[in-house]
Amino acid sequence: MKELLNNVDREATQKNLEKVFRQYRTYLLTTDEDLMPKLTTRFTLEMPNFSEYKESKTEIAVIKKITFEENYEKFMKWFNRGFNRLNKIERQIITKTNLVEEPKHNYEIYRELHLTERTFYRIKSNALYKLALFLGIIVYEEKKKAVKPEEVKP
Repeated sequence: MKELLNNVDREATQKNLEKVFRQYRTYLLTTDEDLMPKLTTRFTLEMPNFSEYKESKTEIAVIKKITFEENYEKFMKWFNRGFNRLNKIERQIITKTNLVEEPKHNYEIYRELHLTERTFYRIKSNALYKLALFLGIIVYEEKKKAVKPEEVKP
């Protein structure tokens, strides 16, 4: 695992993660409660299981609703697949720092989890990059090619 995280472009990867977390929180705020994934005691996300279809009065509203629900379900399945591959402490940290509507401060979280500050930040950093890897949004630095003096054109 460490080999995969060696040449990570940290800034680009963090920007990608920020977009994913922003999308998750947007869905959190705009989706009906009964469609939201439930957080289990093991800090895994589980999607509700039902096949009830609610009809709308106009065709446009139905199309918008179906499109939204399809995008939502596709996003959540994709996100949950990556998120649930993390271990429990990593899921707890990411949930408490990024996935709740009102994230807690880091010092509150590491005290609550009985971790030292250094251990908390190490686990959090590794968990974020592992999540990016599992979601397929990790960005690697390009190897910089050494330029020979004769290749430089004035």
